[in-house]
Amino acid sequence: MIDVSVSVERRDGTQDQYPVFPPTIIAFERWAKMGISSAFASNSVKFEHLYYLGWLAEKDAGVVVKTFDEWLKTIKSVDIVDSPKG
Repeated sequence: MIDVSVSVERRDGTQDQYPVFPPTIIAFERWAKMGISSAFASNSVKFEHLYYLGWLAEKDAGVVVKTFDEWLKTIKSVDIVDSPKG
């Protein structure tokens, strides 16, 4: 099982990190019509996949977010961050 988080940096300079929980993974896979591991396994990752995962993770964390396209207008970057094993 994957154990990652996403780091979301906004254009205003604020940054937050959100864990990627099962509801986020399933929602992503249904939207992308592919497994999350496949979507991020190659070096030809689509930015849309990365940003959509960030949007879903932020929504799953309970942060009120706009529609995906409106949310994108406020974002500088989204990165996948390996979660430390505890």
